[in-house]
Amino acid sequence: MKAKFAYSNLQAFGLGFVMLLAPEIATAQQPVQVVQPVTHTVEALALTFPEGKTISVKLKGNERLTKANGEAKVKGKKGTTEIEIELDEMKPAAGFGGDYKTYVLWAASPEGRATNLGEFVLRGNRGKLKVSSRLQTFGLFVTAEPHFLVGKPSRFVVLEMVRPADDLKIARQVAKIAYRGEEGVYHSERESLESVPESRAEVRTDIPQAQSAVRLAAAAKAEELASKKFTEAQFALRKAEEAASGSVDKKRVQELAKEAIRLAYEAQLAAEEQATQLALDAERKAKADEQARLERERQQAELARAEEARQRAEADAARARAQAEQERSRLEAEAARLRSEEARRKEEEARRSEAEAHRAKEEAQRANEEAQRKEAESRLAAERAQQEKVALRAKLLAQFNAILPTTDSERGLVVNIGDVLFDIGKSNLRQEALLKLARFAGIVLNYPELHIESEGHTDSTGSAELNQKLSEQRAGAVRDFLVSQGLAAEKITAVGRGFAVPVADNKTADGRKKNRRVELIISGEVIGTKVGSGN
Repeated sequence: MKAKFAYSNLQAFGLGFVMLLAPEIATAQQPVQVVQPVTHTVEALALTFPEGKTISVKLKGNERLTKANGEAKVKGKKGTTEIEIELDEMKPAAGFGGDYKTYVLWAASPEGRATNLGEFVLRGNRGKLKVSSRLQTFGLFVTAEPHFLVGKPSRFVVLEMVRPADDLKIARQVAKIAYRGEEGVYHSERESLESVPESRAEVRTDIPQAQSAVRLAAAAKAEELASKKFTEAQFALRKAEEAASGSVDKKRVQELAKEAIRLAYEAQLAAEEQATQLALDAERKAKADEQARLERERQQAELARAEEARQRAEADAARARAQAEQERSRLEAEAARLRSEEARRKEEEARRSEAEAHRAKEEAQRANEEAQRKEAESRLAAERAQQEKVALRAKLLAQFNAILPTTDSERGLVVNIGDVLFDIGKSNLRQEALLKLARFAGIVLNYPELHIESEGHTDSTGSAELNQKLSEQRAGAVRDFLVSQGLAAEKITAVGRGFAVPVADNKTADGRKKNRRVELIISGEVIGTKVGSGN
């Protein structure tokens, strides 16, 4: 089976994926290869998702799932990136046969790390996933996997991120992304799902995933290298299988299967780590044996030379040379020991300093996040209060207009009591005016925070003194009636303006009629107008 990726879309984007194949477990007949060579290099694209924006990117199936497609909505936030992705035209991963049971979403960073973001549970031919990542620059792809906990992607890539629209103002970064692919470990029956039908129901593969996880752990020789954990995984698998064949709740079966997967994967990792350690130990032993052989040969040669020298030199000269060599070795060993201790001390100090700096950074970040949260809450509260003021102002404007002509101004809501509501040339309110003002007072009683200024105006007929007095009397009459209707006296002021503030031309009868009026200016913080503003 060839380890070949279909990266037709990714190759156009300019971001290099480096595929590192996972090592096989060594047998007694095989030498251990600790460092694996790079066997696959392809090109792809990673995007930088800006904070505070939501970017939509498309995913497209390759020859393994030709009709599959997806859309990911990626929203950058402070310290995290939220990803909401939906796939369509999918087919069950079990259709590949062998070990493949489910689909996993991966984020590949420019530093070469592939992160498992989560499993897609298909419902029919669709799958959804909502996850978050601390990465800001990354590429997305989907693989078929034996189980949802895998730590590195398989070679069965089925969907890849495609080029976004050119009008998206987001950075495209070119860099190498390296990750290990499980070549030669996972088994399959087919390379493509073209001929496999779609599923119409929810696709749950919890038990098959658990079975694959246990098989992979066994393939990694977990029974020998991590026996306790492997035994626990086998027991958990049997327990999940028994629950699935019985009358146990489906959710409980899923929990048992996931526990079996977790234990099996831990056993696999422990076995792989132990195998790697054994390989390293074997390599070190081989090197040590070779060094010992060379040392023996060197010593034999030295003994031969020493014997020749002993025969040529006097016994006291040979002893002096031996003592000098011994002292030199002792001094070198002591110096090496002191250097090693000093290096360990400096390394420990550096670790402590780094840990302290990390703690201080985290505390500062938490404080900054809390301040931002409080600022946002205050801003939202202020916006809500302003919206309530605007809504109340509009509501009162409509209610007052239903009684008397009312306009909205910088000073507040202005209710106009025309001249026809007073006895001619007098300050007595007519019955019609009393009824309207009573209705007006009934509304204002519900809002004790409101302030009312009763402002009397006249036309220019007659003397300024007479008109000033009449405007004051009419403004006062309105104020007195409103107080009699239950409004707080300290919330109502009355003032006469005479003919100083006309609203129309006093040269015409119609203009003079408009100028003879009493205006009620309603203000207050509750409707967004300061009391007395605009005077």
